[in-house]
Amino acid sequence: MRSNEGTVMDAVQFAEPPAPNPHEDALPSEGFDPGDWKSRIIAGRATGAAANPPAWLDASYGTMCGHVMDPAYPCFFGTMAEKRGEMFYSYVNGRDIRDLPATMQTFAELVSLPQYRKNNIAVFFEPDREPLTHAAYHDLFWSILQHLHDVDPHPHADAQPDPSHEDWEFSFAGVETFVVCACPSFRQRHSRNLGPGMVLLFQPRSVFVDTITNKVIGREARNQVRKRIETWDTIPAHPDLGFYGDPGNLEWKQYFLDDTNLPADDRCPFLKRQREKAAAHALADVAWRRTSAPD
Repeated sequence: MRSNEGTVMDAVQFAEPPAPNPHEDALPSEGFDPGDWKSRIIAGRATGAAANPPAWLDASYGTMCGHVMDPAYPCFFGTMAEKRGEMFYSYVNGRDIRDLPATMQTFAELVSLPQYRKNNIAVFFEPDREPLTHAAYHDLFWSILQHLHDVDPHPHADAQPDPSHEDWEFSFAGVETFVVCACPSFRQRHSRNLGPGMVLLFQPRSVFVDTITNKVIGREARNQVRKRIETWDTIPAHPDLGFYGDPGNLEWKQYFLDDTNLPADDRCPFLKRQREKAAAHALADVAWRRTSAPD
């Protein structure tokens, strides 16, 4: 386990945008064993044993699996995904997220294949020696999403709607995903505490679409999940929970919940990337400095 000395944000190691490599081996379209969770580990472009999973990952996965496979676990979609082997996994040692963009790129390519369109990915973070405060996990979570967005190489990354829009969903490499942050600081909301370290669950929007009817999974099924949450947790369902596309629903407010039932702030911590504007401002600033410099 890592120490939490110093500030959380100072310890995060960021990455450059993943560059496409035409000589890189193709992703495996087969070979992921539904009965062997370690075969479905992704780390950058490596999968399975080549991903070199750390020793601490076994305990973190075991704890999460124990929760998810409990018959009373509220999200039966998650239970079925685990049972069917429709989960990918990844890990982050300490605060080193340099491989995470490449991992998410690999995941995006895999879920574009028909056989993996229902797969989620759980990213396990190495447990801290002492769990952080809820506010610290909140800031860490949003800094990670922000970084992924900032280095996203997909050409449509700058064309996303603003997070304050009902149509906004987090996206990386062209794949829209609903993101759930689970962490040890949840004391009442047990459904969001899946082990000794932070866990990020990325659920592509395709997961919520019936493969036979091609329609969004029914509201009744999702309402059943909400009812089960109220039994599993020791607190009523959070008031910010809603359904994608409903008037007034904002997805970002559901990613990281308060452990009481305080509503999220009106302003999303996530800032939409605007590379062109940033570059233009930088050039204008340089030009201004040059013209205003004394002869």
